[in-house]
Amino acid sequence: MGFGPSLFVKDGEDRFGIRARRPAALVDLPHFPGDNLDPARSGGDIAVQACADDPQVAVHAIRNLARIGFGVAAVRWSQLGFGKTSSTTPDAQTPRNLFGFKDGTENIAGTEGDLLDRHVWAAGETGPAGWRAAPTSSRAASGCTSRPGTAPRCASRRTSSGGTRARGRCRAEEGARQAALAQMKPDAHVRLAHPDSNQGTRILRRGYSFTDGSDGLGQLDAGLFFIAFQRDPRTGFIRVQNSLATDALNEYIQHVGSGVFACPPGVREGGYWGETLFA
Repeated sequence: MGFGPSLFVKDGEDRFGIRARRPAALVDLPHFPGDNLDPARSGGDIAVQACADDPQVAVHAIRNLARIGFGVAAVRWSQLGFGKTSSTTPDAQTPRNLFGFKDGTENIAGTEGDLLDRHVWAAGETGPAGWRAAPTSSRAASGCTSRPGTAPRCASRRTSSGGTRARGRCRAEEGARQAALAQMKPDAHVRLAHPDSNQGTRILRRGYSFTDGSDGLGQLDAGLFFIAFQRDPRTGFIRVQNSLATDALNEYIQHVGSGVFACPPGVREGGYWGETLFA
């Protein structure tokens, strides 16, 4: 769950008296090259992500929240996704998305606590401890004819072992990563999005495919949407997205929805979501 910029200030108005509590990192996203955003599917005061093995469970969770908030809050937009398009542990296989591409090979794993502390959890100058910013993006495929790809060889398996053999293996893997990047075309998506091309920027990305039937021309009305957690969008999502301005993949996709939200810490017993903001 996250809070959008418009919850703090909308059209210059401090609607709920919390303008001063807006985290510094919760900036309005700029217009990116290739954006074709639908205002009805972008932004919002509050974002809620509900996940379950069975989509029926996720749908009912959102439905109940909308019912509870009736008369106070209204659903601005929603999207039902399926599958997963990123690995969550170092030993997990990278799944494929609807494009047929391996998606999320260089994703931060849930077991990499040091990387999560450095790149995901907000602290200090980025806002109250525990905040994290989570831009969301929706990409719709437009007659994509790309051929399926494979996981890039620049993906490295990380190890915490301190032995000589382990260090040697890490050096070999780093060399293979650099060699693989050097062989990629300058406008290759995986190269432009890679941390080595973005001053070391890393994000915790969770992507999902979606399909809303056909578009009336025999093409699937389908695509990919994701939520990307990071400490600060200014040095995370915004930096990476600007790098993708020359991405060759842009020929086959368009960005139709977007938003950025600040996520508060989890709820402790006796507390409530967003207590660090509203208490």
